[in-house]
Amino acid sequence: MNEIYKKINERTGGKYEKLRFPRVAFEGGSAVVTVACKPDYVAFVNANKLELLELLRTECAFHTPIKITVDGASPTASSLRAAVVKFTEKFAYVSSVIHTIAAQTEPQLVVSIKMHKAMYELAQNDYIPRLEEFLKNSYADEVRLDVTAVEYAQSGSNYAASASSGGKSEYAITDVKPVLGSLAPATAKSVSSIIANEYNVVVCGVFAMPTEFTSKGGRKYERFLLYDGETSLQCRFSPSGGVSLADPTLLNKTVCVLGNAEYDAYRNEASVSVRELSVCNADGLCPIAPVPAPAEYDRVKPQPYNEYVQSSMFDGGFELPPALKGDFVVFDFETTGLSVLYDRPTELGAVKISDGKITDTFSTLIDPRRPIPEEVSVKTGITDDMVKGQPLFEDVLPDFYKFSYGCSFVCHNISFDFPFLLKGGNRCNLAFGDRRTYDTMAIAPLALAGIQKLSLDKVLEGLGLVNDNAHRAVTDAAATAKAFIAMHRILADKKRGDK
Repeated sequence: MNEIYKKINERTGGKYEKLRFPRVAFEGGSAVVTVACKPDYVAFVNANKLELLELLRTECAFHTPIKITVDGASPTASSLRAAVVKFTEKFAYVSSVIHTIAAQTEPQLVVSIKMHKAMYELAQNDYIPRLEEFLKNSYADEVRLDVTAVEYAQSGSNYAASASSGGKSEYAITDVKPVLGSLAPATAKSVSSIIANEYNVVVCGVFAMPTEFTSKGGRKYERFLLYDGETSLQCRFSPSGGVSLADPTLLNKTVCVLGNAEYDAYRNEASVSVRELSVCNADGLCPIAPVPAPAEYDRVKPQPYNEYVQSSMFDGGFELPPALKGDFVVFDFETTGLSVLYDRPTELGAVKISDGKITDTFSTLIDPRRPIPEEVSVKTGITDDMVKGQPLFEDVLPDFYKFSYGCSFVCHNISFDFPFLLKGGNRCNLAFGDRRTYDTMAIAPLALAGIQKLSLDKVLEGLGLVNDNAHRAVTDAAATAKAFIAMHRILADKKRGDK
């Protein structure tokens, strides 16, 4: 809409130069143009709406009716930061080397970004000018952009970045062993360099989180992650002919894949639809090797789990389904926001399942070393005062490594929580990517016929269960564990009934 803005002001002698047209959305057969302005210009826009509509019709040439919606609200610091985070996620090569993004509104609107100096020069020629243009076109108020080149700190207390990928945008590939197809590239792109709308792209990373899903229509598909320590890339594969990539022998191995990089609107990030996969070696990319669990707990000590609901619903009285045999850790993070690139955990909660029974809990608040946005505190109940002085993420992870050692992982929407764990483990040299993973969102369509929404509360509702303290990590983890057990009981009963 930037060119439209220029043309309208050329035609009107600058009459609308105080306005911006940041967004166009197509809703109900109409193009809805958002007009952004300062609060004291709202009346001006409303008074000139008919002329504006005519100008937009002339310059936009949309083959659909046009409507105007007026946004006269001044941006808050959190909304400004969220907009910059969303914009930045389109630039994966930058996202992986940004240290912090902050915003302030007083005494003026300022966006401050600290970026690793290795990518700063490249960003000056691409990302930074495009971000400046985005801010200019999106806000009626002037937004100052401050970008600083920094080195990552080396101390653990500053949550230092690992160099497992060596900061590379491309790897030399050797020792290729095809698994699916005949992919044998000489080079492959790094995870952090992938952007949307790249076709027949070859990308290399460490394989983690293979999870089987079933769509509401009954179609099977699989998801897994490629990661390079700091950045994770969601991958999707549609199995056919008996070929599956949900293979535990691939866990924590370096692989390269061939596919199309597409924009995932649901996750607001690039993802790859995979056609071929090979195990390989990549110069500069080293998976973290598993190490023995610490001998003792340090900062967080597990507690025994005991609840009437489990005693009455899940304890004994049924044959243990094969899928529940063994040990599982069900975990959940509360975080400062939705981006694994910029946001940090504020709470980690987990429960352990042994042979179908919840046995122990693990729960701790985490100091994210940054303010928690107000809207996040409203949702989770976790405030800055609550996390002040709590353990840092890197102080908690060795204890969680001990708690989860030898266990498979379970989450509800694991593709959100697991990248936080991978990234934190990488920075602490702890391997979490070698575990089997399961997602209750993936199991729900199989166990609960006709379920339309897969949020945790809807899954629990379908099972006749209740989570009395939603959006707190350990209670969400316990609720997910109950759903995991209950749904596998349902699936086992169905299987017996089909025989």
